[in-house]
Amino acid sequence: MKDLLFLSSDDRRRYAEDIQTVLALPRGAIIQFRYRERWVTPTLQRAVATHQVEGLPAVLGFVSGASTRDPFVLPVRHATVAKAELIADMFVFKLRAGGYANLEQYPSSWNEIVSTSRGIVSRLKMNESGSFYPATSTHPVMPEEVTDDVPERWLAAARRLAVHPTFRDSYFLRVAPVETQGRTELSFDSNGRMTAVDGESLRITTHIFAENYAPDAEYKLTCSTDGTNLRVASDDVYNVALRYDTVEFWLHPAAQNFDTFSRVTISLASEKQGATTIAANVRLPLIVSRSRPRMFRRWSAASTGAVLVALPSMLGNDSPLQVRIAAALVGAGLLATGTLVRSSK
Repeated sequence: MKDLLFLSSDDRRRYAEDIQTVLALPRGAIIQFRYRERWVTPTLQRAVATHQVEGLPAVLGFVSGASTRDPFVLPVRHATVAKAELIADMFVFKLRAGGYANLEQYPSSWNEIVSTSRGIVSRLKMNESGSFYPATSTHPVMPEEVTDDVPERWLAAARRLAVHPTFRDSYFLRVAPVETQGRTELSFDSNGRMTAVDGESLRITTHIFAENYAPDAEYKLTCSTDGTNLRVASDDVYNVALRYDTVEFWLHPAAQNFDTFSRVTISLASEKQGATTIAANVRLPLIVSRSRPRMFRRWSAASTGAVLVALPSMLGNDSPLQVRIAAALVGAGLLATGTLVRSSK
């Protein structure tokens, strides 16, 4: 089986938001696409049932008006299937974001995209006896994956999406890889989670773009966490006033006596009631792991402190009073330092 094609539509607002999220995710992050059985080709359904889908490459894209004379199809990003399963009557595909689609040769105007899309939809229907499936393993050749020039590839996809009325007044988001204070990028594990060490600050750089200023204005870029195991150590809300901008958020994992789990949510949306623009929502699972060197230092300090606190009793009254007092005071300080658990608040 060759690479797969997963299309999300604008039939519901949530589906369109999925495309915004696909565009915004850092490489390696996981997003879920969900389809009822009638939207998945029989061939792909059988492949899911026999566990032949995991690890396959896929193209993620947007489709609108597939049953009309003016369909709109835009491949946005490449991905890899991390997991696929049937839950009740719903197929759930967990997709790991890869590089962006190379859209250099893909049309950029409304009329040209619609013209190209007619051919794509026609071939998709031809492959399935006249039926249109947004989740399929049989599809026309799609633009190749490109992993370099990320800002340019992202912008090319955003500008073509903005041609469609659904996204015309929306802002687009791109979340760069999460970095430690030492500029090391955090990687995603097989479950789409990142791991950070407690006490080490993290930095998330975001980029925003809009083809047009949104008429509802009041756009806000927000960063939120659980506030306990992981807190935002910078301003957590940014009022969007420009078509292009870059915003940094700083995070600080709390020091704990155990590993903890949190989630970073970055949203770019209009807060105006009744706004029709499509929001972008990126959720990044994050495990805050105990620092083993720090735990060892705490244990060493606590152990040494306990010995020094007990030392005056072991030395007895024959030892100088000053020595016993000094040992007790130093020991108490080390003991307090070693057992202290810093609060994240």
